[in-house]
Amino acid sequence: MRILILGGTKNARILAEAISKHHEITYSIAGKTKSALLPNGCHHISGGFGGANGLADCLRKKNVEICIDATHPFAKNITKNAIIACEKVQIPILQYARKAWQATLNDDWQIFQNTEQLIKTLPKAARILLTIGSQNILPYLPLKQSVIARMIEPPLLQAHKLTDGFEILLARPPFILADEIKLMQQHKISHLICKNSGGETFDNKLLAARKLGIKVFMIDMPDKRHIHRYYKLLDIIQAIDA
Repeated sequence: MRILILGGTKNARILAEAISKHHEITYSIAGKTKSALLPNGCHHISGGFGGANGLADCLRKKNVEICIDATHPFAKNITKNAIIACEKVQIPILQYARKAWQATLNDDWQIFQNTEQLIKTLPKAARILLTIGSQNILPYLPLKQSVIARMIEPPLLQAHKLTDGFEILLARPPFILADEIKLMQQHKISHLICKNSGGETFDNKLLAARKLGIKVFMIDMPDKRHIHRYYKLLDIIQAIDA
């Protein structure tokens, strides 16, 4: 079966390699990450499709029979375009999703629906570890608080300049718990800002924040509104082969 996987996540890579022996897989990434990890045994395409119509054209040209959305939970635009494109071409679209993280009694989380709301709530004396990626930092650049912004690749700052208290830290996950604790202690972090990217286990940054009693300001996971949604690898493989 010819399958297009909209990827860019660890789960997408695992799925692609798991089904590549029995299906013809095209694996797509947005192309914004220069050093993206790619699965073996697949055709790879990188870059945008040009909206829903462009994606629909790609589906037709490649005679795709099933489209799988395994993108990051916050990649809302590609999901919207994929749903429209699959309706145009009349093929099924499945989502390989992550369940949102849920705070425990030992966590100190505050959930926000948008960045503007979060920024307004930050205390003036906060010392922040910002982990929302290089593409989303522009609204945070005017902050007068101390900020360590960790990301995989340097941000495109355009005409913006970093303030004296705003530091970029380039690093690629995974990060072990001991290093997360050390980083937060070294910079006397009081607030961790992150997205609710979800998954079967907490990121170590959240475990470190819990251990150190650090406040977590979290952007809530958006609802991608898929009809056919699967959270486990075996379940989506069975749905593909059904």
